[in-house]
Amino acid sequence: MDITDLYWFLGTFLVVYLFYYFYQIFRKKTYNPKKVPVELVFLIKKYKLDMDNINYQSIMKKIGLASAFNIAFTATFVFAFIKNIYLAILIGAVMLVPLIFITFNFIGIYYRKKGLIK
Repeated sequence: MDITDLYWFLGTFLVVYLFYYFYQIFRKKTYNPKKVPVELVFLIKKYKLDMDNINYQSIMKKIGLASAFNIAFTATFVFAFIKNIYLAILIGAVMLVPLIFITFNFIGIYYRKKGLIK
């Protein structure tokens, strides 16, 4: 790994987070239970989050950062070490799913420690 991989990671992270920010966070300022992203539904159901006490913008920013990290890390790892494109797609998909569960687990634990659960 060299400095270009770091640039690749930072560029991917920034592009994904900005897309997520303008598409999910900036457009929707308030919590509407009928129009929430899948990531938030997963956190609410698994960790029984109390959305009455949680700032919607704050949790969406955390979800955006986690999603951007997941995609940037997976893309950087796959393109740095795997040269076959089909194998890269396969390994990237297999690697992305556990990474999503791990990072969202950290978000759920954070809100559980703050006592913002039902």
